[in-house]
Amino acid sequence: MGAGVKRAALVALLLAASGAVTPAAHAATASVTARCTDGDFNGRFTLWYDLGAEYGLRKGRGAAGPYIADTGAMHVRVYHRVGATQNTVLTRSRTGLKSDEAAEVPVNRSSVPRSGRAWVEVKFTDSSGAKCTAEKDLR
Repeated sequence: MGAGVKRAALVALLLAASGAVTPAAHAATASVTARCTDGDFNGRFTLWYDLGAEYGLRKGRGAAGPYIADTGAMHVRVYHRVGATQNTVLTRSRTGLKSDEAAEVPVNRSSVPRSGRAWVEVKFTDSSGAKCTAEKDLR
């Protein structure tokens, strides 16, 4: 064997022994932003997730408004459907939000199958009755 082949084999062996992850082993990260509007009231929510064998939910963050002299809430659900079977994978809520205050929703690294359809739905409301629903597919 030539010196270059031996060196490449040694580097590969050292990387494997050290537990270092090669770039190809890292999952790609994607995001979707769901938006809704009803009159002056609007909301937006971004969900970040890893693309692997499943969607690995990383972080969710959203805001809505305007809330005029009141507060609002954000109700997040992630759904998965294959054929006629639909499952709710994640349900989270944040309440007491001020106008256009961005808030995170814990997603706890939940996993969503990549087969079928997966989507996030967010219902924004305020105490005066303003509301809108945002929805976006994970891809």
